[in-house]
Amino acid sequence: MKLAILMLCHKNAEQINLFLNTLQHKNIEFFIHIDKKANIASEIIKREDVFLLPEDKRVFTKWGSISLVEATLNLLDFAYKKGSFNYFWLCSGQDFPLKSADEIIAFLNKNNKKEFLSLFPSKQSCGKNTNYDKRTTLYYPEYILGNSFLQRVLKRLYIEFTGGYNRTFWLKRKNITGLIFYFGSQWWCLSNQMVKWILDYVKYKPEYLTYYKNAVVPDESFFHTLVMNSPYTKNREDGLHYIDWSEGKNNPKSLTRADLPALKRSDKLMARKFDMDMDKILLQDLMNMIRKTI
Repeated sequence: MKLAILMLCHKNAEQINLFLNTLQHKNIEFFIHIDKKANIASEIIKREDVFLLPEDKRVFTKWGSISLVEATLNLLDFAYKKGSFNYFWLCSGQDFPLKSADEIIAFLNKNNKKEFLSLFPSKQSCGKNTNYDKRTTLYYPEYILGNSFLQRVLKRLYIEFTGGYNRTFWLKRKNITGLIFYFGSQWWCLSNQMVKWILDYVKYKPEYLTYYKNAVVPDESFFHTLVMNSPYTKNREDGLHYIDWSEGKNNPKSLTRADLPALKRSDKLMARKFDMDMDKILLQDLMNMIRKTI
């Protein structure tokens, strides 16, 4: 069982290096995209199992835009061409494992050919439109795709003008993809066969990527729609990440030592999000917990 861990990173090389050291394993290789706005590449560990995406494949990423999809596709393509892997696991520089590398490899080996990604409730799963469906229903001008205060206000006004979050009275755009849209957590773990299918689809159906350039938060739909419209949809299982959305914000809760009991109880393999600048001791506690299982 060979695993490629794909990492989207934008800050704190020390935390990224701790992740790389914790999961160092003969059957795991790491492929890292560093946001083109960040200047931390020289601080990342130099090791034969760690590959930084070339400069021409780095992307200026922006929340809510197609940039995160483009960065992820660059990672997938680079890793797929680099070696023969059974699984490709998308993580971020603010993730940290809850299980040891041996446990992760054993789990994937036992569940070979499964596709791990979480889905959010939408018309496809609950039978009625939700605010997730609205993300692809409308054409969103690029200037309102972002997380600044002005962009959030403009986006909200635009959504309300067209009928609100759960319906669209007008300005609904034509679905040129011909696919049913699905939505879910950005962080997934997909098999080699699924990744090959995705890369081939994007290559031969360029209109699919074009459509998502004017969708909101496309990274939470682009890959999920492909998986759920693929020949492998019956292989889908829930995602492998522990994520706490209890604060009701656009971003998940930043975990602290107060969350350690819940993290210990979790059967997930990975968790997010962590910030070493906020709580460095928590990461040390998790690393010690993992080492006790080895």
